[in-house]
Amino acid sequence: RQMQMLVTRFERLSRRISLAGLASGKQAVQAIAAGRVKVDGKVASSNFKVFTEANVTLDDTEAPPPGPRPKLWGLFKPRKVLCQDAEKEGEKTLRSLMRGWRNKEVKATGVTMAVGLDDECLDDKHFVIVSGLSYQADGLVLLTNDGLFAEALQNVQNRILTAYDVKIAGDPPVDLLHSWRKKARVGGIDYGQVFCSIIKRNGTTTRLRVRMVESPERPLDLLFERAKMRIYRMRRHAFGPYILGDVPPDRCVPLAVHRDLMALCPQADVRQALVPVRGGILTEQGKIRGVRLEDSAIWPSVGQEEVDTVYKGSWHGSASESYGPGAGPAHLRT
Repeated sequence: RQMQMLVTRFERLSRRISLAGLASGKQAVQAIAAGRVKVDGKVASSNFKVFTEANVTLDDTEAPPPGPRPKLWGLFKPRKVLCQDAEKEGEKTLRSLMRGWRNKEVKATGVTMAVGLDDECLDDKHFVIVSGLSYQADGLVLLTNDGLFAEALQNVQNRILTAYDVKIAGDPPVDLLHSWRKKARVGGIDYGQVFCSIIKRNGTTTRLRVRMVESPERPLDLLFERAKMRIYRMRRHAFGPYILGDVPPDRCVPLAVHRDLMALCPQADVRQALVPVRGGILTEQGKIRGVRLEDSAIWPSVGQEEVDTVYKGSWHGSASESYGPGAGPAHLRT
């Protein structure tokens, strides 16, 4: 088999399947143990690392190599929708919500115009939710195919600000809101700095714009509940550089990774390795020939006509074959 030295990317087998959206990391590990994963046509025996050029399949479905950056999507989550990727009978989830959007678009445009829509939709693919919303809240929700990237976005040490529009009953205690700017701590949970500004106020309700570093361990509704402020409505307006106006109300759309978040992307394992060569090299006469050593110290170009008779489409030679000048069997091993 012909080999070539390339700079390529290595990924753990389960991670490659997860990044392709075919299954979660845990499900991929179980599939490998069950013998359902193949690498270059052979059943994978363990969860080893594979390079980009390897052909990976799960149940005969190809897992393409990941791109240079994680994928990111955004959608508007309505109220009374569970922010989870699993199906639940009798309840709407993000997965069932996206399936409904796709069926609605197919019905409106027709089957012919909807060709390729299955590849763009996420209702049948694995995804990771970045900082979900509560059942009664609505607003912007980000999805990604990379669990490590999602953890980095939710890490409080990275200080990514989230903005909420909160409608509460009556007038808020202004002194308490001012104290939150230094530090908010409720029920043993440290919320850090919470910035609240009044957008609109009338005799019965007040609308606040709340900015804070959000994480799953810092529920905003609990903060207002302990402060004895009744929430009528809570909507996430922005998460970091992404705002609710970037996404339509009835579709999940891909988003580019913002330049300010590039440092949070997981570092890929990129190194030089010997990988199989697919195809051949085109000569000046337009013919395809095999890959071989040329113009090297162990195989100089002089006497190339003798070399042409050695390997015809094969990298390995037999002991009875003749070798080029200065080349022996030791130089031809891969």
